[in-house]
Amino acid sequence: MRSLTLTDTLEYYDVPQILTAVDATGTHYLCTLYEQTADCYHYLGVQISEPRLIAFTGGQLDLRDAYQHPEVDNALYLVEAKGDTLTAATLLQPSDMTEEMLPEAGYYYDATDLTDEAEHATDTYQLEVPARDRITFSTLIARMGWPAFSLRKTIGQVAAF
Repeated sequence: MRSLTLTDTLEYYDVPQILTAVDATGTHYLCTLYEQTADCYHYLGVQISEPRLIAFTGGQLDLRDAYQHPEVDNALYLVEAKGDTLTAATLLQPSDMTEEMLPEAGYYYDATDLTDEAEHATDTYQLEVPARDRITFSTLIARMGWPAFSLRKTIGQVAAF
């Protein structure tokens, strides 16, 4: 059993449907609710790298594919939520997954669903980043989940100072 800490609730309908968590070693988990009992919520959880998690939250990775094609062997878990406790309780084999556990094919996360178009605002900032810090700046942009296309050529102009 691995104790998990909730990091984000991505989809919520009465209870968290899709969530992310992290264990004590910093390993990320993507979890999807598949069953609810009187005292426990059962999630299908998969260990997921930060770049792949960013791809999912950026709408570039199908949720079902994340479970059917995990990055490493022994990465699937039955995750249980009881009260405030979140636990990766049971290691699953791919053959243990049933159709009822898996999400529908073709689900791509869309964070824009979380905000109303009228309330969605974009701020523009100009930063002077030394050329030697270009990689650090690019890494920061990726970790913030900002799509690179939204920066256009500004990175090159900003990093050149």
